[in-house]
Amino acid sequence: MEQTPPCMTWTSAAQALWNLTRYTNTPDLTLTEVMGYTSHAFRININPANVDVAGPTSFPWRRLLSEGMANLGFRTACAESAPLTPPSDDELEKALVLAQRSIDRGIPAMAWDLFIPEFGVLYGYDDDKKAFEARDVQQDGLLPYASIGRGRIGELFVLTLEDPLPLHLDRQAMLRGALEMIVRHAREDEKGEHACTYRNGLAGYDAWIEAFRGGSVSPMGNAYNAALVTDARYHAADFLQGLQEVWAGDSPVELTVRRLALDAERHYRRVHEALAGLLPLFPFPQGGSPDDPDSADKAVALLRDAKSAEETGVRTLEAMLAALQEKSEQQEQRQAE
Repeated sequence: MEQTPPCMTWTSAAQALWNLTRYTNTPDLTLTEVMGYTSHAFRININPANVDVAGPTSFPWRRLLSEGMANLGFRTACAESAPLTPPSDDELEKALVLAQRSIDRGIPAMAWDLFIPEFGVLYGYDDDKKAFEARDVQQDGLLPYASIGRGRIGELFVLTLEDPLPLHLDRQAMLRGALEMIVRHAREDEKGEHACTYRNGLAGYDAWIEAFRGGSVSPMGNAYNAALVTDARYHAADFLQGLQEVWAGDSPVELTVRRLALDAERHYRRVHEALAGLLPLFPFPQGGSPDDPDSADKAVALLRDAKSAEETGVRTLEAMLAALQEKSEQQEQRQAE
């Protein structure tokens, strides 16, 4: 029996982006493909002080979300306020116009902190009631215009997909762009992303272990990060499995991508397996007892296993990126001759 592709993820940003693509002329993109090509399947962002709940959504939204969607052929437009700052009247007006224009085209808008501090979608509006029809992981209902960007956190962010929508996608450019984002994140080269608070990529595992060793782990934040990163690596392994079907030709680059995708998939299956061991120890939302020495020791061992497997996986993805970059250089050279 053919397995049904997953339609939910703990990564609310990717969930919202996927929901937007379903109303475009590329509705066949799977959630796993969106997770992979936008790099969310490979992300980890940890506060070494306490593994707080904000880690997974603490990244430069405009830059990384727009870059990720560009890998899928989409241009984006954004309206935002300063970090942790409610919008001015002008900023709110820009966001309302942007969202309504997209909804009028039949495509929802992505927005932050609708009913809870996660990403969701605005999919309809009623000017008489001065409210959007909105949905996030907690609620589906009416949200007053004046509440956009003024929820629990007090920060505005709205993103829309802009015309022209993609008519065709260059799979080589798509994968190269995704791998560039994945490797950059893994090697913690995303300048200005974390304001020295969070550690991402492979260093994120060290930060997580540091928090356990310091006995300062937030029960709910730790459980949330465990659930989210475990889910992400499930999608990472499935994304790599899918590449083996997409790159099915007999050319040298096809054979190389397929071989490396198979190798990387094995490593990310190991990452997922190790991280999944955290879930019974720290169930969300109660969080278990991360300050218990026995639980902390088990968690550290699992995180070390996950990091070891991911280190090997990242090296494999770097080799895949190098092969694609070499192919692109060869094509550019031929065009120049």
